[in-house]
Amino acid sequence: MELIANYKWRNWNDNLGCTADLYRPCGLHDLREAVRRASRKGRIRPLGNSCSWSPLVPTRGSLIDLGRLRGMHETSFDGAPAICVEAGATVRDLVQFTQARGLTLITPTIYQDISVGGAIAVAAHGTGLHTSTMSDEVVALTLVDARGDVHHLSAADGSLFDAARCSLGALGVVHDVTMRCWPEFHLHVEDRMIGVDDVLGNLPDLLATYEFVELYWFPFTDTLWCKLMRRTDEPDVGASLSDRLKFAFTYACTFASCNGLLPLLGRVAPELTPAFMQLAPWLTMTQGSAVAPASRAFHYQRAYPRCWDMSYGVPLADAEEAWRRTIGLIEHLARAASFPVNMVVHARFIGASAALLAPAHGRAICDIEVVTTRSARDADAFYEQWSGEMLAIPGARPHWGKYLLHPRAVRERYPQMDTFLAHRAALDPEGIFLNDWLEDAVFQLRP
Repeated sequence: MELIANYKWRNWNDNLGCTADLYRPCGLHDLREAVRRASRKGRIRPLGNSCSWSPLVPTRGSLIDLGRLRGMHETSFDGAPAICVEAGATVRDLVQFTQARGLTLITPTIYQDISVGGAIAVAAHGTGLHTSTMSDEVVALTLVDARGDVHHLSAADGSLFDAARCSLGALGVVHDVTMRCWPEFHLHVEDRMIGVDDVLGNLPDLLATYEFVELYWFPFTDTLWCKLMRRTDEPDVGASLSDRLKFAFTYACTFASCNGLLPLLGRVAPELTPAFMQLAPWLTMTQGSAVAPASRAFHYQRAYPRCWDMSYGVPLADAEEAWRRTIGLIEHLARAASFPVNMVVHARFIGASAALLAPAHGRAICDIEVVTTRSARDADAFYEQWSGEMLAIPGARPHWGKYLLHPRAVRERYPQMDTFLAHRAALDPEGIFLNDWLEDAVFQLRP
């Protein structure tokens, strides 16, 4: 086990940092020893690929980097295929492993470079009302508590298991999870541009017609890019040369725009944002339909630049209101010559989650996120206003891993928060796995 004293940590988006001792265990025995050693010095936070915008990691104590815990093997659950994967493996590692075995995950994240442990800790997800978060696909997990003791948890452990499936790293360090998967299947994927009013006014019908739905709005346009997917028995004939060239072109345009042109516009000429947004759909997507294996169709996004990203899960019945509030705010600010959003508004739809702290706990949601470049002017003021708009919807809950403001306002929105905190106190009575943000702002444990 490697120990680096006074390690200077920064997150992926470079908006958070701290200096702490860093432990790098290579297995379960190492992990238990790292917890025991670090706990004697103070607090501990587990560390994945540092992709969170919210301050889940910063600590004055110790960090335990799970990046060397990347093993996985095929197993089964109730006679169906499953994969046991260590927490430091990336979603990309997991997808490639399942693909090679003719298997697929149902609700993986679009972005594949986050760690599996990190995705589970914040209840990250893909889309699909007949499924929910990645945490809900976990059927068993191994947790190391503050004493270095090992807990093998499953549904037999009741609400403790549901607490551990989205724990924000506050119950202990997850060593591995066992996730359900299915034989690979094909999806018929339609990429269509449809009028905003047509989509929002007929959203229930759209969600009833397609199993997997994603919506994108480029600000100052009057259409939504709708990615509509349904299962099919049609064969995957592979991409033609024309399709591959189109993909290469849109990828190059997306990469160049998000990493070069848009940040430049955000800094020096934000007033040009509306004009560029008119071009964005033609540069980033191609209308049409195709058949693809689910594991490939779910991971269509290849370019993911550093950016600001805030996300709220709103009850499905409030999806149209959330969209109207979001579009209305962006257009209102534009009339005042403010253009803080220069990338995209994106929505996915997932079913109710059993994980106690998942934004989708207890009900289906529309997860709506607003993404903009790090250089966009007035972004801080926009996110402050947008948080207010979303929190005005009684059932809205923020995504724990995205940029998050006003965490004290969301504690009461989780009906099982007290149950979660009781499990946290039992496993970690000294608060070893807390940091100031979790203790003060999120859980409000200090008087």
